[in-house]
Amino acid sequence: MSVSVGTAPQPTDDAAHRRPKIVTSKQRVAWASLVLLVLVVAGFLWGVSIGSQHISLSHLPGAIFKADDSDELILQSIRMPRVVLALCVGAALAVAGALMQAVAANPLAAPEIMGVNAGAVFVVVLAITVVPSLSGAPTILLSFGGAAAAGVSVMLLAGSGRGRVSPVRLALAGVTASSLLISLTQVLIIFDENSTDSVLFWLVGGVNFAGWQDVRNLLPWLVLGLLGAFAMARPLNLLALGDDMARGLGQNVERTRMLGSVLVIVLCGAAVSVAGPVAFIGLIVPHIMRRVVGSSYTVLLPLCAAGGGVLVLYADIVSRYVKPPFEVPAGVVTALLGAPIFVYLARRQKVSS
Repeated sequence: MSVSVGTAPQPTDDAAHRRPKIVTSKQRVAWASLVLLVLVVAGFLWGVSIGSQHISLSHLPGAIFKADDSDELILQSIRMPRVVLALCVGAALAVAGALMQAVAANPLAAPEIMGVNAGAVFVVVLAITVVPSLSGAPTILLSFGGAAAAGVSVMLLAGSGRGRVSPVRLALAGVTASSLLISLTQVLIIFDENSTDSVLFWLVGGVNFAGWQDVRNLLPWLVLGLLGAFAMARPLNLLALGDDMARGLGQNVERTRMLGSVLVIVLCGAAVSVAGPVAFIGLIVPHIMRRVVGSSYTVLLPLCAAGGGVLVLYADIVSRYVKPPFEVPAGVVTALLGAPIFVYLARRQKVSS
């Protein structure tokens, strides 16, 4: 009995078309950039269209260059700076979070987890309520000082001198410092009733009262911080390989960490000085972007800037629909979104404290 050996059936054209296509890194970056661009444009148009007075978007081109009527004036002086400030604040906090995770070699490192935002807020509120002589100082400088003091204190408390800080120890130290600083900030507000309304938003953060002056105050520091962060992309990629490997490739690890920490303070201090402590942006966005485009800081940092702006912008939009006509600060929305994500990430870390 003969056995015929046939060739394996060749896939038809239809079967070939049904095969899943492998998406390359460049394709992922291109698609992510396109999606973020669409979200920015859609969010901008949506954000400027929301308000107690309905204004047609046909007034928007006129409002960008001039303001001849009341609708264009509202767009130019109230709604547009709010949207622009949301994008800028989100970019600053997201890039600061990515930098902090790289510098600390810790996936749970973020400005709000390490108390940087809370420290900046505490010093600003302290100056407004208790030390009037400091209230004349630029708010942004006060934020820088508070952010730096809090960040250094948390790293020391977490035991950075004993080597790499574990995620659990860093999270515990950061949450402890943040809770203490937020409680002290609340005490300052309670005992100074005259300034309660003016500093209450510092507890949660948002862009409700944004103006072009806030954008102008933030923009120089944002540009400086982003350019510095983008320039550090290659050193951060080497740092991610481990200290020994980075040193073997000629990287000055200590200098890289120092410069990264300075940039974190610049970005966080500038953002907090105009928008308060908008929570969890620096934690959520870098993790999402790593899943989408990988861990190369060359593409991760620019996309984090765009993603952070998108997240704060849409959080601010959602906050206007919670209880109209009243507005909930965007920081409440980001906190509700970020808290469960933080718990999930903390449980995933298979490290001991």
